[in-house]
Amino acid sequence: SYTDVWSAEGLTVYTTYRMMKEQYGEAYAKQNYVDVWQKQVDDYYQNFYVRHPEYLERLPEQYRADIVNSLSSVRRYCEMPLKILRAQELVGGEEAMDEILRGLFNREVDWNAPYLTYQEFLDACGLTEEALDLA
Repeated sequence: SYTDVWSAEGLTVYTTYRMMKEQYGEAYAKQNYVDVWQKQVDDYYQNFYVRHPEYLERLPEQYRADIVNSLSSVRRYCEMPLKILRAQELVGGEEAMDEILRGLFNREVDWNAPYLTYQEFLDACGLTEEALDLA
């Protein structure tokens, strides 16, 4: 659903930000990643269909699919990395986040449910969804 924020892509975008910060510096990474993500997320929450989802359901399927795809992309590629960045601040910085992610990705995988969930991420960070609220 376009309301879901958690995805492997969000982790990839966050990791790319970290690599670019290392390579080109904090100012570059902020301008080309964090500021871009924030603008996209701000625009998302001002979107008419996000504020009034009842109207989205009234649209023809093709229009609805295009809008949902666009909204979903913002959540996964912009909002999620911002939430991970927020979590990083709350857990004590990059080194602490690296340890948390290392633990999550080296854990014993349950092959019946092999994907890392948002709740598992929150639990590993000792955080709640509300703590990562960007509002």
